[in-house]
Amino acid sequence: MSRPPPVITATLAAESLAELRHDLRTPVNHIIGYAEMLAEDATGPALAGRLAHLQETLAAARDILALINSTLGLNHATVSAGDVVRLYESLRQPRHRIVSAVTAVLGAPDGQQNASLADDLARILAAAGRLAGPAEATPPSGTAANGMAAGQDASGADAAGGARAAAAGDDTGGPRQARILVVDDVEDNREVLRRRLTREGHAVETAENGRRALELVRQKRFDLVLLDVLMPELDGYAVLETMKASAVMRDIPVVMISALDELAGIVRCIERGAEDYLHKPFDPVLLRARINACLEKKRLRDQEIEYLERVNQVIDAATAVEAGTYQHASLAPLAQRVDELGRLARVFDSMVVQMKAREERLRDQVRDLRQEIGIARRDVREMNAALDGGNLRSGERFAHRYEIISVLGRGGMGTVYRARDLELDEEVAIKTLRPELLTDATLLARFKDEIRLARRLSDQNIVRTHDFGEWSGVCFLTMEYVEGITVRELLDTRGRLGTSSTLAIATQLAHSLSVAHEHGVIHRDIKPQNLLLDDAGVLKVMDFGVARLAERSSTLTEVGMVVGTPTYMPPEQLLAEQVDARSDLYAAGVVLYECLTGTPPFEAGSVTSLVAKVLTQEPRPPMSANAEIPPALSALIMRLLAKKPEERVQTAAALAAQLLELG
Repeated sequence: MSRPPPVITATLAAESLAELRHDLRTPVNHIIGYAEMLAEDATGPALAGRLAHLQETLAAARDILALINSTLGLNHATVSAGDVVRLYESLRQPRHRIVSAVTAVLGAPDGQQNASLADDLARILAAAGRLAGPAEATPPSGTAANGMAAGQDASGADAAGGARAAAAGDDTGGPRQARILVVDDVEDNREVLRRRLTREGHAVETAENGRRALELVRQKRFDLVLLDVLMPELDGYAVLETMKASAVMRDIPVVMISALDELAGIVRCIERGAEDYLHKPFDPVLLRARINACLEKKRLRDQEIEYLERVNQVIDAATAVEAGTYQHASLAPLAQRVDELGRLARVFDSMVVQMKAREERLRDQVRDLRQEIGIARRDVREMNAALDGGNLRSGERFAHRYEIISVLGRGGMGTVYRARDLELDEEVAIKTLRPELLTDATLLARFKDEIRLARRLSDQNIVRTHDFGEWSGVCFLTMEYVEGITVRELLDTRGRLGTSSTLAIATQLAHSLSVAHEHGVIHRDIKPQNLLLDDAGVLKVMDFGVARLAERSSTLTEVGMVVGTPTYMPPEQLLAEQVDARSDLYAAGVVLYECLTGTPPFEAGSVTSLVAKVLTQEPRPPMSANAEIPPALSALIMRLLAKKPEERVQTAAALAAQLLELG
């Protein structure tokens, strides 16, 4: 579709100037497009004359383009009527050169006999006619400006040749054939691009307006859209915005094509998601380069989308593992890939199989351990008919609220009972405290503050502290009751643990310490006896805050130091210096060392000798005692056991992160 030449008034403002520039460049685009393709076909000595005339046509067309740019370029805000008249006059000579050259080709012996050639030459003459001024705007006679040779349609000889070229490209390892949609309301614009792209080996479809373009893009798969800017009804801007707003169409690259070259229009297209902007008339080399660049980006984007879809399959598989619904070999199609994703799928499936096998073995081991420990506990209860000097017995009512069920254990701090809270009808653990620990009023007040802090700790890996009270001269703590075994019992029964089991304990222990330290609570007495494992393998740390009571005790009377378990205490605690979160991390390192090797890092026949070793000697690396321990895990434990707190892992959260990397 073409407009009549504009009516010349005194001056042309910016909008009319842009319209005139567009209307003059469009036929130049047709002349250059058809002439370049005909020149490419004019090979060999027999067609040397035709090639010379076509080259003259191209030269004259480029002269016309230079004149248009010179008079109507972007540096001209307005153009006078006289300037426009002089422009049309200056176009007359190169336009006649085009007509003469094309007429010469038509007059050659094969010019009229070749219907396709004659039709293309007629298109060039018609385009040249549209460059005439208002007084001479009549197309040259004897031409069929918009017609095509009989029997030829948009999928005629050129399309067949393009298909052959595409096939040849595939055979020689060239780029795959791309599906390209050309959208333009001017037939000659569509035809020039269709034939040019077909020659490049692409499959091309065309749309005469924006609405038809959107219909085709929704119905078919395209690798690229070449979209004209100025179109009636639905212009290129609207089509571009619609495509980029659609999840289905947004990944199709769009290259805007127009005879307009105003910067604002180009920016508007790029901001709305256009991949590129091409000016008419096209340079064939530049056109090819930019289209190939867009197609390559589309190919890479398609690969990325396909890759992300496969990654989502792995994520779904991981979710299924978490939910317990993962089926072995469900990633088999993905595992056949030879890239890293395929390797990940293979490793993932194998890992899940191994994990399930380990879980089954662990469940069997825990069941057997529970049976053995249950027998041992019954034996202990039979030997301890009287508890706490006969003060508390099974079935006895304590503090008017609790019914004693059984003894759970004894330690330096007191005795722990299993009891039923009659008011809430649930089981709890009651820890009665040794009276001699409560004689210092200042220490007792500090202990109560610590218990208040500990009560704020609520996490699946921490035994919840309920309350602190006194009844009949006995001070006690009530806590969450957990059915399970301690890590001490586990080690005493099994000797040592495997790396995976130790890591399971370590990650949960690090998490619990991280929660406590964030609330300002330091445990001070991390040891296997204070670590509970329930039947599901969930670790729960108990006695947060309780160690505060022991700070003035004389358990280590040989050296006059603080109470605790020297085997698990860091040097600063043994020396009664300030302790902090890093002190708990040292104790955690000792626990992990013992889990992996079966023995703590330091052992001695007396407390004095033990303390001397902790203060002066370096432990053997765990991997030297057990070759199955990964070097990275061994090194991490050695760092936790550093004598100086500043040389250890500094926070429980950092320890948890490093353990996750090891796992």
